[in-house]
Amino acid sequence: MNPEIEEHPLNFHGEEGAYFRIWLVNVLLGIVTLGIYTPWARRRTVQYFYQNTEMAGDSFEFTAPIGRMVKGFLLFAGLYFAWNLASGSANPTTQLVGQLCMLVALLAAPWLWASAMRFRLGHTRWRGLRLRFQPGTGELYTASWPLLALVVLGFAAGMSTFALRAYGPFGMMALVLASLFLMLLCLALLQYNYARLLVLRTHIGTQAGRWKVERAPYLRIALQAAGLGVLLLGCVLGLAWLLRGVLTGGRGFAVVLGLGLAASAWLLAMVPALAWREARTFQLVWSHTGVANVARFRCTLSAGTFIALRIRNALLNLVTLGLYRPFARIKVYRMKCESVSLFVRGGTDVLVGSLARQQEEGGFGDALADHLGLDIVGA
Repeated sequence: MNPEIEEHPLNFHGEEGAYFRIWLVNVLLGIVTLGIYTPWARRRTVQYFYQNTEMAGDSFEFTAPIGRMVKGFLLFAGLYFAWNLASGSANPTTQLVGQLCMLVALLAAPWLWASAMRFRLGHTRWRGLRLRFQPGTGELYTASWPLLALVVLGFAAGMSTFALRAYGPFGMMALVLASLFLMLLCLALLQYNYARLLVLRTHIGTQAGRWKVERAPYLRIALQAAGLGVLLLGCVLGLAWLLRGVLTGGRGFAVVLGLGLAASAWLLAMVPALAWREARTFQLVWSHTGVANVARFRCTLSAGTFIALRIRNALLNLVTLGLYRPFARIKVYRMKCESVSLFVRGGTDVLVGSLARQQEEGGFGDALADHLGLDIVGA
């Protein structure tokens, strides 16, 4: 007889006011310390979200040592400062050093991403269980090929000014549009490859993640979002063109009108398109992932409700000059978190006991000493 499958919805108990106080302290201390407080701010943020996220009656933990996060931040900040200094210099030798730094950063980008994911997952705990992310170097760089394509396409778009002389403005426009379209595809492919690698190479005990997301639906969502953005932007510009006779005035009025048009295009075109893609991708991924054959997830996030939330948050952020951001962050996280449910065969106690034994036998311990503390919780 097959064990009964239990459903465990995720819950988030965080409050906007409590997080606003954490966010405000982080911002003020970041300003006073000229950014040096960043790793402490990041750690407090991650811990707050983890401690208030509950699955099957237990919350998550973030156990990263602050010392390692500080070292990672200082190393990253030092490299960034050196690159800025070199690229802004008029000395040819210094500029060459800056270009070499950029090349090294590009080559190291996949390793840095994997390091950040190893650090985050390696210090995530739930009921004492630890996660480990161990991708092979070859598969990591194979999955990163769209990154190189993005750089090449960006260079092609930058060279479009030369097409103006050879093919005229239409040739330049065609080259820019083609480059942007291909860059969008490459970016979506890179995100798909990294998400797939992250799930398949993350283990709990000896159980690996399960990934059943097809590439075609993932890319189709990205293209549909781009089409939606173009359509909505065209509607905004078309309305402005129709009202051009009414909306006339002096130079100051024209500036205000331009700013209003830009804000409208952002609120009515870009925000809905990006929110639609975010919601559909989130639902697709979380409805087709799991842990081996013992657990799976299901997501019921509504794209329409999520778009409305994003538009409202964007408008309130605009009105409050960014002070509403922590409140918006909590609302978005709660909606996404509470749309996900875990389905476990045989109950979580049996699953946790089995995974705990596998974890002890696996002996992977805390072999994360060489990983940088690059970690950010997104909205």
